[in-house]
Amino acid sequence: MSSPATSQWRGLIWMTIAVMSIPASDAIAKLLSQSLSVGQISTTRFVIQCLLLLPLWLWWRHQGVWLQGLKFRDWLLGALIAASILFLFWGLTYLPLANNIAIFFVEPLILVLFSRLFLKETVTVKRWVAVTVGLIGALIVIRPNIEAYGWASLLPLLSATAYAAYLTLTRALRDTPDPDHWPEAANGLQKSVRLQLMISLAAASLMLLFLGLGQATSISLTDLNWPTPAQWGLLGLLGLLAAFAHVLIALAFTYASASVLAPLQYLEILGAVFFGWWLFQEWPDLLTFVGAAVIIGSGLYIAMEKPHRDVIED
Repeated sequence: MSSPATSQWRGLIWMTIAVMSIPASDAIAKLLSQSLSVGQISTTRFVIQCLLLLPLWLWWRHQGVWLQGLKFRDWLLGALIAASILFLFWGLTYLPLANNIAIFFVEPLILVLFSRLFLKETVTVKRWVAVTVGLIGALIVIRPNIEAYGWASLLPLLSATAYAAYLTLTRALRDTPDPDHWPEAANGLQKSVRLQLMISLAAASLMLLFLGLGQATSISLTDLNWPTPAQWGLLGLLGLLAAFAHVLIALAFTYASASVLAPLQYLEILGAVFFGWWLFQEWPDLLTFVGAAVIIGSGLYIAMEKPHRDVIED
């Protein structure tokens, strides 16, 4: 059996790998949004993600890793992640990539707050300080404000709130009895893939319903255009990165608490700055590097803090 420290480090490693791939998918979504609607991009992302996860499920079927029908929790998680992605991609059509991600990074603070309120996790003063310092670093990188971007600045904020709720519920499921009667041989990755597949199926179904309603009411957010071969390739890559990242995130939460993992998400800022400069000519200034140093420092501090009990006993 792994020690608490070993388990925590495993969660930190999985989370780091996952968050470094997310800015690439955001950049792809921003590129695609120049010619395809946000609704179409988001829906296709979830559909492709399902198709990519299905082979793993088929490979594990003989171990009893079976899809037993969508449950309420799957629909709820699917709705939260679909809303988060839709708002995030919608924001990318108006805001620069790094600005959009910087505003989104109120999410770790919301996540720690949700973890304290709903999961009754112990959040030490040091962790609160580290998360707050990380947020200050994000604000130093890009100084978003509603006067500069108008109502569009609220889109990544809405995305952040939905995603924090999604992560909180994912964490809560780790500590609840398993309703699916998993075989003893099933490991954490198999459970994570199964959960992510079910969530993706729910999200794809809800997004398809949203597209249908949008077509009936002529909402521009749901316009449909047949992708070119190059766009199909980008959509496929978007789905691949999404499947890879979110499976690892789910796996990370089986090893470490939400308040420990939250600061590592700030690493996405580094990727957002890079792709913004490379693809969209958004050149970072000196403050970007100062902010990045603050962000990385806060994440490393959380990683090096000695483990302790994270849940308050009732």
